[in-house]
Amino acid sequence: MCRSAENGERMPNNYAVLNEGSAVVEFWTGPVTHEELLAHERRHLSDPLIKAGASALVDAERAQFGTTVEQVKDIAALYGQTIGRLKVGRMALLVNKETYERALVFLKEVEGYGVKVIVFNSLDIACTWLGIDVNVARTQLQALQAQSAQAGPSPAIS
Repeated sequence: MCRSAENGERMPNNYAVLNEGSAVVEFWTGPVTHEELLAHERRHLSDPLIKAGASALVDAERAQFGTTVEQVKDIAALYGQTIGRLKVGRMALLVNKETYERALVFLKEVEGYGVKVIVFNSLDIACTWLGIDVNVARTQLQALQAQSAQAGPSPAIS
């Protein structure tokens, strides 16, 4: 099942819940504000379709995150608030070089809450590590990308 903004507002990402809730595939594109990222994480961590301990594949290679290192730590702290009902057990991040350093900060911060995160540059290897069929993931990412393209251009961030 695909999930995006429920109120029709533009969201820089969308995601699909697969394998009866044990896997999530996310696609991020364009500029992403700190507030948008926080809203997504809160929604994602409370989504009733996602089973505790799920694997998450996050394709953020086409996104530009407007977050500082301190804000990344704030986002990671949300994972600490969900201990006992943690929705994500393993996360594979595909990021661009501009986001790489902040992804490493996120990785270190959430590991303290029991989430295993690795930053990858290969979809195939990320899927293997997560135990997600790469063909299913690739097809789902293409569908999410098409869905994002239909939503139209993102508004400018001021």
